[in-house]
Amino acid sequence: MIEQYIAQYGYFAVAVGTFIDQSGLQSFVIAGGVISQVAEGISIYGVILAGALGSFVSDMLFYGIGRWRANWLDRIVRSQKGRARLKVLENGMRRYAFPLITLGRILPWIGRFVPAAAGLRKVNFARVAAFAAIGSLAIGAAYGMLGYFAAESVKSMGQYSVWIWLGALLVSFPVAGWLLKRFDRAVQRVLEAEHQAELESTGFGD
Repeated sequence: MIEQYIAQYGYFAVAVGTFIDQSGLQSFVIAGGVISQVAEGISIYGVILAGALGSFVSDMLFYGIGRWRANWLDRIVRSQKGRARLKVLENGMRRYAFPLITLGRILPWIGRFVPAAAGLRKVNFARVAAFAAIGSLAIGAAYGMLGYFAAESVKSMGQYSVWIWLGALLVSFPVAGWLLKRFDRAVQRVLEAEHQAELESTGFGD
């Protein structure tokens, strides 16, 4: 399905698809990298730039939501754990703005709200834009080349194509899973602290 959209709409499909789903595994960029290897008229460099553009625009949109329209996040993030995740991101901006904004996009779902946390912390716009541009290009290049070289392996290995491509895609999961696990530990600590504070405020903490 993704490949059909990209084959029909080209770079526009890569940019829009990445804008809509830019956190975690950027499947439109990976698929675009595959198609650039096997189809005429689609360049791997164009795929990388289109994916980076979609990711960057998404980052800046959510930064704006966090900076000027924080109440919108209350409508988007409703669960207690979701709010705790946003709080951890917000607190992390004090010390880790650069790695969070540049690399946070590889975290499934959560990555989308990293720029919003930067907005809530009122991180300077120029810094966020620069960090987001670096991250968008770096991750776009990584995923695009992953798809590109997976397709090259497909062409060379013939009958093993499906397994080679799936193996290439799976490379990104352990890293994202490890980061997400560490992140959720911090979230759990926030939830426990909030629960303890609630117990103490009601007189049941002892």
